[in-house]
Amino acid sequence: MLPVLTFEQILLLVVLFMVFILLLAISFLVRDLKRKSEVNLGEQNRALIASQRLNKVILQSLNFNDVIQKIAEAIPNELYFDTGIVAVIERVSKTVKKVGISSAKEAQTLAHTLTDTFNNVGISLDDQNNYIARVVRENKHLTTNDLYDVLCPLVTKEDAGNIQRFIGIQTAEVYPIYGSSKEAIGVFVAGTKKKKEELSKYELAIIQNFVDGAGIAMEHAMFYSNLIKISEQLRLANVKLTQLDKLKDEFVSLASHELRTPMTVIKSYLWLMLDKNNAESLSEKQRMYIDRAYTSTQRLIDLVNDMLNVSRIESGRFALAMKFIDLGDLINKIYVEMLPKAQEQKINLEFARPLQPLPKVQADPERVEQVLINLIGNSLKFTPENGAIRISIDYSSQMQEEIVSVVDNGRGIIPGDISKLFQKFSMVGTNYLVKQNTQGTGLGLYLSRAMIELMGGKIWVESEGLGKGSKFSFTLKTS
Repeated sequence: MLPVLTFEQILLLVVLFMVFILLLAISFLVRDLKRKSEVNLGEQNRALIASQRLNKVILQSLNFNDVIQKIAEAIPNELYFDTGIVAVIERVSKTVKKVGISSAKEAQTLAHTLTDTFNNVGISLDDQNNYIARVVRENKHLTTNDLYDVLCPLVTKEDAGNIQRFIGIQTAEVYPIYGSSKEAIGVFVAGTKKKKEELSKYELAIIQNFVDGAGIAMEHAMFYSNLIKISEQLRLANVKLTQLDKLKDEFVSLASHELRTPMTVIKSYLWLMLDKNNAESLSEKQRMYIDRAYTSTQRLIDLVNDMLNVSRIESGRFALAMKFIDLGDLINKIYVEMLPKAQEQKINLEFARPLQPLPKVQADPERVEQVLINLIGNSLKFTPENGAIRISIDYSSQMQEEIVSVVDNGRGIIPGDISKLFQKFSMVGTNYLVKQNTQGTGLGLYLSRAMIELMGGKIWVESEGLGKGSKFSFTLKTS
């Protein structure tokens, strides 16, 4: 016979039973939370590993096509989705064309066929039905369980269904890919055998992170590919420019030779007419006309010679006859030759020759003479009546060089124009379309610098500004 339980005992048993049920429920709840926590940690670990591997993909190559294909292959390899498509937007043609497609080994042939179809035909961004075009226009992620939404109109609905069944895809996640700008540069498609509702939030988060990284990788590769293309275009352009420059030099050289010969003959005949034996038979006006023709012919011959020298210098064919020369004697010779012209213009031209003999310099006397005539001639052009020009020569024992200076109190130079003086065809302070009595060809100082530098010296100019004169100096190494 069972013992009779009191009310208190029955109540105690009920309480204990309820506590047991509660503990059992808590145990199941803890086990479920632990399982979910492990799943979440696993998903987070997968996301971290996928991001690390994507970075590796980014660093492996900068070739644009390689990067696209590697990103596509990373979808099944790193994200554990079954199929991946990475498509590139061509903004000019408003199409999505260049693609990388990954799939299982048994579907590789199909993947190659789809790649060729994408690249040859492409998908218009204006297509209202295709999800790839839609995500670009709408700037948002779309999901579909029908592969035809992604592949139309490249394939028929029937073919898309056959492809989907062959690959086993049930869901396709379609994302726009962005670089640093707000404009999409591509489209990312990840296909899975799971249904949409079976995809966890972590799996979707992994794809989104992957898409962000893919955008950076594609943009970097795009910049690199464009840089390579532009570099090649510049290389080809440089080759063409070199060829054109060579042709230009050959043309200038040929034309100059062909011009110089008849101009020299013309000058000779004009000189004969100006000879005192012949000039007596000419009227004053005729002599003036012939004198002007003679002067202009000489200017044209000088210009032709300058053009020839420029061509030779730039093509590396300019020859120097280097000798040990007494610079004081050479300057004195030029001074004596140019003194009558200075007196005619009522300009005081001086040469401050050193009292003590200086070491000889190694230079081409003809080219030094050409430089001196050019510098003194420029000073005569820009110095007014009653002005002064002083030629001096100094020796620097420390640098073992002699310094020649031509100083005038003429018009001077604006500081901003000094850097332009030694450039080819540079005529500062004048307009190319306006003829002035002081305007030359713009080649004299360019040639002077080139010649002095070829002889191992330096040339420069100093001026405090307009109305304050100028000082041109050059150096030549002593023996």
